[in-house]
Amino acid sequence: MERGCVMDTSEPGSAAEEEEEKATEPRPRTRSNPEGAEDRALSTQASVGNRSEGEGEAASADDSPQGTAAPDGTAWPGPTPPTEVQVKTPRVNCPEKVIICLDLAEEMALPKLESFNGSKTNALNISQKMIEMFVRTKHKIDKCHEFALVVVNNDATWLSGFTSDPREVCSCLYDLETVVCKSFNLEGLFNLIQQKIELPVTENVQTIPPPYVVRTILVFGRPGCQPQFSMSEHMKKMLQCPYFFFDVVYIHNGVEEKDDETSWKEMYAFFSSLDTKGTNYKYEVSLTGPAVELHNCMAKLLAHPLQRPFQTHAAYSLLEEDEPPEIEATV
Repeated sequence: MERGCVMDTSEPGSAAEEEEEKATEPRPRTRSNPEGAEDRALSTQASVGNRSEGEGEAASADDSPQGTAAPDGTAWPGPTPPTEVQVKTPRVNCPEKVIICLDLAEEMALPKLESFNGSKTNALNISQKMIEMFVRTKHKIDKCHEFALVVVNNDATWLSGFTSDPREVCSCLYDLETVVCKSFNLEGLFNLIQQKIELPVTENVQTIPPPYVVRTILVFGRPGCQPQFSMSEHMKKMLQCPYFFFDVVYIHNGVEEKDDETSWKEMYAFFSSLDTKGTNYKYEVSLTGPAVELHNCMAKLLAHPLQRPFQTHAAYSLLEEDEPPEIEATV
């Protein structure tokens, strides 16, 4: 975003210059300025154009799970977030390579979500519509963005290669069938992504914008499905790269099925444990709620990952006292 420049005609040492050095009145607390975040002293915040993870709640070790357990009591291996991580990248609108991963487990076909007209629909149908809306909207924001589509069942399959044409992605999005899935091969998904992408490298992460960023958006609908996962070296490198993001929209049974209530929370905690930088976005949506919740989550993912705040600081209304709409899609 460019700012207009105003020529300074005041003489050196003049009263105008002295006024500039005085502390300005802090901005009122609003949703766009949570807790006066933009009015902190310069000594305690990152320089303009950069973001520092120490500034967000997502950076604290207390907010990230140190380990998760599967429903059967066995440990799910996952990276342990470090106590201090500094991520400073230019807040630029560089092109995105977005990999959309759609789960095709049988749970996605269960007609449990409440649609706009009050009838019951399934998560797969809503997910297909919200993904199409996301792709078309991102394309309107910046036609340089590229999209790829991956379907996930027992294994991951790359359906559509990177393209900036939304029609190519949407043509592969429908006529998909769900299958019974016995496992979730997360390691296989990361291996597939690693084969298809090349993470950008810059000489200075803090000052030089990358040519592009890579973002994976996983739409996942299996409650308590233990992932096949072991942290390899290239996975560590991918997750720690400042230009790689792994967002998750997790669809679960919620409170409808009491036996699964604990397991979906553990699965959600596992996804959170993968976020070693604190820069990914994670959302959970219950199948017992309205379908509009899925649309709202996908709409929140439209923001560029280099320009969005930490998820704990994100707000979607203009004033602090305003409550976000409950029954209205924001797409």
